[in-house]
Amino acid sequence: MKKIFSILAVMFFVCPLGFADELNPVCLDTNFTKRILSLSENIKTSNENEKVNLNNSKDEYDEDKERFLAILENPPQDSSEILKLEAQEDVIEDTLLEQSDKEVIELRVSKMPKILPKDLDLGADKLFFEFEEGPVENMLIYGAYRGDFSFNFLNKDSYHTNYNVFMAEAGIAGKMRNLPVDYRFSLNFVPIKDVPYWDGMILDNFITINVKEHNKIRIGHTRTANGIEGGLSGYLVPFINKAQISRTIANARALGIKIIGDYKLVDYDIGVFSSDRYFQSFFPGAEVTGSINFKPLGLTDGKYGKATIGTSFNVGQKDNYYKNIGLYLAYEYKKFKWDFEYAIADGYNGRQLHSSKKKPEGFYTTVYYDLTDKVQLLARYDHFVPDREKDSTPQKEYSVGVNYRVKGDALKLMLNYVYYDNVAGRSGSKIFFGTQFII
Repeated sequence: MKKIFSILAVMFFVCPLGFADELNPVCLDTNFTKRILSLSENIKTSNENEKVNLNNSKDEYDEDKERFLAILENPPQDSSEILKLEAQEDVIEDTLLEQSDKEVIELRVSKMPKILPKDLDLGADKLFFEFEEGPVENMLIYGAYRGDFSFNFLNKDSYHTNYNVFMAEAGIAGKMRNLPVDYRFSLNFVPIKDVPYWDGMILDNFITINVKEHNKIRIGHTRTANGIEGGLSGYLVPFINKAQISRTIANARALGIKIIGDYKLVDYDIGVFSSDRYFQSFFPGAEVTGSINFKPLGLTDGKYGKATIGTSFNVGQKDNYYKNIGLYLAYEYKKFKWDFEYAIADGYNGRQLHSSKKKPEGFYTTVYYDLTDKVQLLARYDHFVPDREKDSTPQKEYSVGVNYRVKGDALKLMLNYVYYDNVAGRSGSKIFFGTQFII
C-alpha cells in the first residue's frame, strides 16, 4: 500500500515537470461533444482547398462557433496554416495547429468522460461540470442500475421467482487540469455475500495517466483483465449473467498498477496487483494479470470486418498459489459477431474473499446478430467443469436472448432464457427479465 501511494505522489509531481516545456494550449471552454460537433461542416481553414469536417450534429451554439471561427481565421503569427483534425468513430479528438517551427499549439476542448464506449446520453450533459480554475478541469456525475426478475423452473413440480439487483452504483469521472490525468471514483450499494458492507462499497477508484496517444497507466482499485468477458464491466456483457468460467475465476477488482495499450494490430492490458479482495488484508500476496489481443484485420479499416486472437493470464499467491490461462477468438462483420473463449485454471482468485485450490476448466461460444439498430439477438453455449481432479462431468448452459437497446447500453431491456444441465446435479430452465440504465 505504501509503495502504491508513493508511486501516486511521484507521478503527480513528475508529470507537471515533464510537460513544462510545452506551449500553453488555447482552450475552448465548451462541452466537446454537444457544441464543437454542432459547427457546420462548411467551415474552412485559411487554405481554401482544405475543408474542416465537424460531423453532422446541427445543434446551435453561436458563442462557441464564433470563438472557434475566430481562431481559425486569425491563427497565431508565423503559423503554417495547417489544421489537423483527428477523428475516432463519431467523436473528433484534439484539434492541432502546427506552427512552422514544429511547435504545437493545441486547441483543447473539454470532453465528457466515457463511462460507456458510446451512447452515454441519458441526461449526462446535465450532470457534466467544467471548472474555470482549480486542479480539476471537469467532472461527470453518473449512476447505474441493473436488475432482473427471474423464474427458475426445475424438472420437478416446483419453481421459484426471485428479483436480483446486479448493479446499483454511483460515481464521478473527469480530467485533471494541466495534467494528462483522468480520474474515476465509484461506490457500490448492493450488498455482497460474506463481505462487510462498507468494504464492498469500493468499486472503480483510480487515476489514468495518458502517457502517449496509444498508452495509459492506471493506478488504483480497478477491474483486472483476467479473460475478455471476465475483465468486462457488467454494463457491456450481452447476457444478464457472465459465462460460468468468467464468473468463477475472474470478474474481480484489485488494487495495483497496470499499463493499457491500444494499437491497430494489438491491444493489451497488463498489471501487477495485490491479491486481496474487498480490502480484507493489507497485502496477502501479489498477482500478475493481463490480456493481449492481436487484430489481424486492423489495417483494413473494417472492410473485411474485425478479427481478434487473444490470450489472458492470472498468476498469484493468496491463501494458495494459483494460475490460469485463457484463449479468445472473435470475428465481427457488420451486424454479425461471433466469439469464443476458453480458460483453464490450477487454483483461482476471482470475486470471492479467499482464493481456491480447485482446478476448473471451461469455454463458451456466442453468436450475436443486430436485427435492427435497437434489437440484438443472442445465442450461447456454455461448458464448465468446476474441478477437473474431482469430477470431470461438465455443467452446461444453453442460452438465448434478446436485447432491446433503447439508448445503446445506457438504457437497455434484456430477456434471457437459459436451460441448464447438471448444475448441482439437476436440470432446469430459467427466464430472466433485465433492465439496465446509466445516467
